[in-house]
Amino acid sequence: MTGPDARHAKRRVVFALILVAVLATLFGTLSRLSQLDEKAMISDAIQLQSPFSPVIPVIPVYQRIATTTANRMDANKTGMAFGMLIVTAFLMQLGCRQRRRSADGGSNPVLANIISARAVSLLGATIVVLGSVGGVAVNSDRSSQSPRALDILWGLEQLILPAAAEAAEISSDRPIRITSRLFAPRSPGYETVFQRVEASTRGIDKPLELSMKDMWPPFWEGRSLSTGDIDHDGDLDLVIASTERGVYIYKNDGAGRFSRLPYKSGPLADLDVFNAALVDIDNDGWLDLFLATYLDGNFVVLNRQGTFVTEKLQRVANRDDAILSISLSFADFDRDGDLDVALGNWAAGWYRRIPGEESRNRLIFNENGTLDGSHFAELPGLPGETLVMLFSDIDLNGTADLLVGNDFELPDYIYLGDGQGGFSAVTRADNLIPHTTTTTMAIKTADLHNDGMPEIFFAQIAGRSSLVSERLKMQALSKYCDAIEDTAAKALCLRNMAIKSWYKSGNRFDPVYAAKCQELKGALQAECKAMLVKDLAIQKQDPTICALIPADQRTTRAFCDIHFKPWERPQQADFDTTIRQILRTNVLLTWQGGAYTDTASAEGLEIGGWSWDTKIADFDNDGWQDVYIVNGTWVPNEVSPSNLFFRNRGDGTFTEASGPFGLEDYLMTASAVAFDMDHDGDLDIITQPVNGPVALFLNGSQTGNAIEVELRDAKGNSHGLGARLVAELPDGTRMMRELQSGGGFMSFDAPAAHFGLGDAGEIARLTVHWADGGVTEITSPLAAGASYRITRD
Repeated sequence: MTGPDARHAKRRVVFALILVAVLATLFGTLSRLSQLDEKAMISDAIQLQSPFSPVIPVIPVYQRIATTTANRMDANKTGMAFGMLIVTAFLMQLGCRQRRRSADGGSNPVLANIISARAVSLLGATIVVLGSVGGVAVNSDRSSQSPRALDILWGLEQLILPAAAEAAEISSDRPIRITSRLFAPRSPGYETVFQRVEASTRGIDKPLELSMKDMWPPFWEGRSLSTGDIDHDGDLDLVIASTERGVYIYKNDGAGRFSRLPYKSGPLADLDVFNAALVDIDNDGWLDLFLATYLDGNFVVLNRQGTFVTEKLQRVANRDDAILSISLSFADFDRDGDLDVALGNWAAGWYRRIPGEESRNRLIFNENGTLDGSHFAELPGLPGETLVMLFSDIDLNGTADLLVGNDFELPDYIYLGDGQGGFSAVTRADNLIPHTTTTTMAIKTADLHNDGMPEIFFAQIAGRSSLVSERLKMQALSKYCDAIEDTAAKALCLRNMAIKSWYKSGNRFDPVYAAKCQELKGALQAECKAMLVKDLAIQKQDPTICALIPADQRTTRAFCDIHFKPWERPQQADFDTTIRQILRTNVLLTWQGGAYTDTASAEGLEIGGWSWDTKIADFDNDGWQDVYIVNGTWVPNEVSPSNLFFRNRGDGTFTEASGPFGLEDYLMTASAVAFDMDHDGDLDIITQPVNGPVALFLNGSQTGNAIEVELRDAKGNSHGLGARLVAELPDGTRMMRELQSGGGFMSFDAPAAHFGLGDAGEIARLTVHWADGGVTEITSPLAAGASYRITRD
């Protein structure tokens, strides 16, 4: 080839080579690297289509094929286009070279005609048409899939649109929306199911707070724990009550690590706070704090967009002579759309045992978000040393009933609610309940048998802190502080145990105690002297001795004065109308069609030690709810009992398994909370020992599926307290959960329903019985492995 044709061919070769180089460079920098994430997102590991397919409308096969094709074209379109252009350019220059070889007598004249001008034009037009069609399809697919992809990638809530809800066959008294959030990967497994660590290792740095002035009830019975989402970030935060600084507030980072939130303490710092409950009082959707203090009354601290207005406390009036509302429970018992509260008033306990009217319990009505105590009703019956209150719909008629547990001889009460704020006591003559416990410390209602019916569990001093029952696990007091790792906490623990070894509080006053006081230093010595004066007054039954307690020992002076408050011994006729009580064993009331029967002994739940707070939940996600009882007392003794964990075997019996589950703890503990702090689908536990650092039990379960459901209600109370959720599994098993606040001892769990499913991969049907009587039924499956939020508009 010579002349103009040769020059023209050379220019074509040079142009083709330049085009190949430019396209290759652009492909490497703009195509391959930028598409890796997108390709990964549409791979089998993470699908753009929602993993919650049982809730999303079923997509026809032809649409799924078309959409998937478009997705893959979208992810690869740049690479395919570059590749086609590179091949085209390469063949163009190869064709040019072959023409030259053919003209010079080369051996391949056919290839010289492979790429003609018309072929190049047709190929280019095809690329343009296909690219346009693909672009339209991809753009349409992106509009529907991108928000869901972002939700999956970033762990945000996934909105199930109204159209989807309609396709999911949801029936409801009001419109609802459903959102969902995938669980995080499971926590690593441990040698036992739970691993105990000191909570400070996860940022919960509340110090041990126990001194000699605290070695008297109620101070030796601990402080409350409460969980809830304070800042609306989707993670459960923690509040711990304190008689030293008011409250400790901890923010959860979502992975189960906490940081303490600062706040303007104001008057809060001067209050002895025993209960700090997270509940939405003004019904604005943000969890407020309800505080119960020793001697200074009750207060509400409002939450404003995630910040507590601690410098401005709102008083909630109680009885003028009330000492402490040691027990609280919240529900919309008059069904007007906001949360009311039951105050379980407590006075002295211990040697006094029978209180006066200062311990009469009170109901406080919330009026349109204002809970100031001006609208109240006092509960009928004998006033007792109330340790537990619980609102629960035990008869499943849609209204909140009230269960009241009193310590010592005063009877427990069960009141049936009428849904309008009225309550009537169940009496002995009703033959509904055979008996309750005598030293009642916790009451819980829960579906233990997977039949949709609630059992009622009463925990008391059962088996005692001695070797009465082999099921109890004991440790010598000399080893009490051995396992504490924090050096400051261990030193304080040892100091307190040294005092406990000689100081026998109450009417066991010994004159040698005075010499022991002299050995103490500073504030501790002043506390010791005041406590001994109080003990001497009680032993001599002489209230005038109380006046010898210095004015700066306000709490100890109150101990002394309260002991001598007037009271009246109940008459036998008063007891004859109330429900019988028994000693030494716990009580489990199981419904038998016309009345309850006590099945605690038959099921293996009769022994609990010196029981305090009780948690009932499915801790191993095997589909059956278990029972965890925290244990111990500061009352003079020689041993310290362990907490007890009763695993539900699924056959109507329980077996004590605190050792294999890693839930043994010999620190005296009164309160606990159970919640999924790292959102991995299993429940972790935090406890607050009396003379030890806050403890954390990390759940490392590696088996069993689960679902968590929480509610939001624009018609009733915002977090759905009092609602009952009934889940049906594909095999017909029915599980019931009720959203409660209260019932244990000084503990308030976040309002979330946790369903362990065992091997089941979904809930086939979920029915929500809202607190106001409305019903929502979701008849399409809910897939395991996620938390769901049901919002009623």
